[in-house]
Amino acid sequence: MTSSRPDPGAAVLTAMICAGAVSAQFIAGKATRDALYLGSLDVTSLPMIVIATAAFSILLVGLSSLLLRRVSPATVIPLAFAVNAVLLLVEWSFASTHAAWIARAVYLQVSGLGPMLGSGFWLIATDLFDPRTARKHFGQIAGVGTLSGLAGALIAERVAAVYGVTAMLPVLAILSLVCGWQIRRLARHGAPLRPSLHDTDLGDAPASGRMDEATDLIAASPQRGLRAMSKITYLRNLAMLVVLGTIAAALADYVFKVRAVEAFGNGDALLRFFAIYYAATSLLAFVIQTTSSSVALEKLGLAVTASTPSVALAATGMAAMAIPGIEGVLVARGGEAVFRGSLFRTGYELFFTPIPSSEKRAAKSIIDVGFDRLGDAIGGGLITLLILLPLAQQANAILAGAVACSLAALVVASRLNRGYIETLERSLIDRAVELDLDDVEDITTRTAVLRTLQTSQFQTRPPRAVADQSSGSHSVALADPEIRKVLALRSRDRARVLAVLRDEEELTATLTPHVVPLLAWDPVAEDAARALRRAVEPRIGTLTDALLDPNQPFAIRRRLARVFGTGVSQRTADALLLGLEDLRFEVRFQCGRSLAGLVAKNAMLRIDARRIFDVVRREVAVGRPVWESHRLLDGVVEEENKPFVDEFLKDRTSQSLGHVFTLLSLVLPAQPLQIAYRGLHTSDPVLRGTALEYLEGVLPPDIRDRLWPFLGDRPAPPPGPTRSREEILADLLRSNESIVLNLEELRRRAAAGSGSS
Repeated sequence: MTSSRPDPGAAVLTAMICAGAVSAQFIAGKATRDALYLGSLDVTSLPMIVIATAAFSILLVGLSSLLLRRVSPATVIPLAFAVNAVLLLVEWSFASTHAAWIARAVYLQVSGLGPMLGSGFWLIATDLFDPRTARKHFGQIAGVGTLSGLAGALIAERVAAVYGVTAMLPVLAILSLVCGWQIRRLARHGAPLRPSLHDTDLGDAPASGRMDEATDLIAASPQRGLRAMSKITYLRNLAMLVVLGTIAAALADYVFKVRAVEAFGNGDALLRFFAIYYAATSLLAFVIQTTSSSVALEKLGLAVTASTPSVALAATGMAAMAIPGIEGVLVARGGEAVFRGSLFRTGYELFFTPIPSSEKRAAKSIIDVGFDRLGDAIGGGLITLLILLPLAQQANAILAGAVACSLAALVVASRLNRGYIETLERSLIDRAVELDLDDVEDITTRTAVLRTLQTSQFQTRPPRAVADQSSGSHSVALADPEIRKVLALRSRDRARVLAVLRDEEELTATLTPHVVPLLAWDPVAEDAARALRRAVEPRIGTLTDALLDPNQPFAIRRRLARVFGTGVSQRTADALLLGLEDLRFEVRFQCGRSLAGLVAKNAMLRIDARRIFDVVRREVAVGRPVWESHRLLDGVVEEENKPFVDEFLKDRTSQSLGHVFTLLSLVLPAQPLQIAYRGLHTSDPVLRGTALEYLEGVLPPDIRDRLWPFLGDRPAPPPGPTRSREEILADLLRSNESIVLNLEELRRRAAAGSGSS
């Protein structure tokens, strides 16, 4: 029997309205907070209120954790928004008589309670939707939230312009009530859209596993989260990334607000400035989030994507130290805020996906809120110390601290990729993350996981002692043959690896990313190549990503290019064409060779002649030392396809020349071109002259002029063909028999020379 399910479309629409209201209320609140505080109190008191806010937020984290263990978030979060609205109305009533104290109270409320309210909305939303629905709609929900933040900033600007700063307090109260009402509606959509306990077959599941997964809304205690962080380096690195990033942002924010007060004074003009600033950063964050997040994950990877705020602040912070006034620090602070609201969130949240749900529930709120507030507190303390310096040195000293923290955050982020891979391994064993990539529809998540797995290096570490793992979840995981094969492939045990590679079954989407790195391990490389050849066409996407990734080891890319030679499709040909752009010669050489094999098997392949000629132009544009230095570490291995270059000639001529002729054979008639290539290596001057005459007629002039100096002691080309191309071709074909005889003579001489030696 199954429970009735609510309409997902209505839930998504309500979630969008909630996200919009929450974001509009929070962004408008930040603009009001800054204007009220800086309009009533000296800017030098800002570090102390930041420290106080951090302590207040950390206290709220602990209290909310205890409360949510007893009361449903569907009750607590709307009630918290209602309390927030009442407090705002009380503060409004006293704003004219106790301006300084109300400014402090609003700062504590917006900065301390605001993030908790937003986190509460996402707590409800993440439990309401199953993972597939979440992947499909969370980007839309977040986009609505970002745009609504822009609207909230514009509302603040207009209200300040017409009615003054304090008039925003009742507006914020109304927005807070709307948030509570909409979140209550969202929670009332009924049973969660993820499978309920009644919908889940518990008969085949471990008794200790499914019940925990069905109670995601029950918050873990802070002590449990701290214990998890003390044991797991990966979580500590994530926390350190948050702390360093927040310290840097707090330092830059202080200088930014000092400059804003100097430029705009106190009062309504300051609120209008902050409103426009928050509107602009929200708009830019939305544009970057919608246009660049997927590309950033695919091209840069998780660590770099999550580091973009630190990169922006490190670069622009140094520039701001040289630019007096508000302009330089505005760019520095705004750049950090834009990337933190867009690319950082995309990469940062993805780092949590492989963490088991129990550890995630225990540690995530502590890292997201607790360590973020801790960073604010440390930043406030540093500012308190640095403002003791002479006034002329304060701004640059604080900005230098922000740059230093940003650089330290980059170092921490560089450690996260390895931790992410190790967490994926552990999650795979625990069955906390399913890695059946054929079922992953979200291209961003799929690409990020594939890139991270494919760029992992084999560590010379002993195999996991899986036999000693006695927990129920491990036993269930090890009963899955797919997981056992993954563990064998990553075990560094040659016998276990070969047992999987020599299985005649086609590689699955899960196994393929674990086989690709084995190409770099010489004892099993050929077996890995044979296994991948059987899966070239069905796994062409994964293999293409690995071939074109410049971060992949050279050994993998050059051997993977040979694997592609067993394909037949246009997709495989297109991948090899892209491989011809690689910076390493041997990768280009093997791609050209495999591409020639594909063309020989499938005459219907589309090969752009202009593109091939452009590749040839780049190959012949190098100097002679580079041309002659090209070598093949793996040599030329005879596989299924007959090579364009003769077996005998491939070791007697330069690899560069052989590569160029292989490329030319893709767009010029292959047989006469091969005969001409042979003719260049005979001792008969007539045959060489015929070959050169043919090449003179068929090659584009710029390629011919650059190629000729690399033909050694070949005679110079005639000023122009004196015979028609048809006559030259007929003569060349007739010469083929003589060329073959000349090559046989070369073989006999080589054999005699090797025998005498």
